Order: sequence, then structure tokens, then C-alpha cells
Amino acid sequence: MPTDPFVYFFYAIPAFFVVSGIFFFIQKDKIIEKYKQPDAVILKNINGTMSTVIKSSLSYNKSFQWCSFEILMNQNSMFLFRRNFYIIPRGCINLRFKSDVKNTRNPTVLREFKINASSVELIYYPDYMINAKRTISLNGLNEEQILLFQKALNKQT
Repeated sequence: MPTDPFVYFFYAIPAFFVVSGIFFFIQKDKIIEKYKQPDAVILKNINGTMSTVIKSSLSYNKSFQWCSFEILMNQNSMFLFRRNFYIIPRGCINLRFKSDVKNTRNPTVLREFKINASSVELIYYPDYMINAKRTISLNGLNEEQILLFQKALNKQT
């Protein structure tokens, strides 16, 4: 048994990632079961990036992550379940793009979106981050997926 307490730290790191991954995987299934509308669409294995820009009077910070997303798209909102490094599940982002708040869970309003030939850019301002802008770029989408985003987002009120 090691006597150095820092050795336990090296055992705790992988254990933390395994436990948090299992937690978010179970949490994702519960969210889908509870908030899925009858005509909802689930998109799996969507590759993309997530960048956050924080501007204040004295500083400018930018962070960038490569992620893989699983998306539950309802009539009034979408749930983005991200996986960092394409395998480690992380928290859920609920973006609301209509005024209706039914079947949402702590939604953030989608402020802007840009639809291109094979990608979609979603821009929102997280409530918990002052002066922050977060951009999610979903890349490598096929025509059918682009049409689903156009249908959902272009009908916003």
C-alpha cells in the first residue's frame, strides 16, 4: 500500500472519468425519455467543435474543444449531449429556439444560427457566464440533417 498521498491522486483521475461518464450516460437516457416529444428526431455521432469567447474590459479568453454530439431535436428546443475527445460523455446543453418552454430543462435561448452546405453553427450566450459567447459548429452533416435543422430553426417565432 503506497504511503505517498499523491499516488492516490493518480488512481482518482481515471476513476473520476469512468464514474462521470457512466453518470452522464444514464442522465442522457433519462432526459431523452422524459423530454422527447412524439415527432422528435435524434441525430447521433455528429462531429463538431465548441468554442467559448469571454470578453471583458481587461481580458479576452478563448477556449476550443473538439466534441462529438448526440442531438435530440424537438419542435421548440434541442438537447445537445456532448462527448469530449469523442468518447467521454459530458453535460447536456438545452437550446430553446421558440418561445414555448414545454419539454425543456434549464433552457438557454439560441440567439443566432448559420446553416451552410454541410455544417450548422449555433450561437448562444450562457446565463452563467457574463460577457461570454459560445459557438457550436456541427460539421460533416448530410443533406437530410441540414434539412432537419432548416425545418426546425427557420420556423422559430
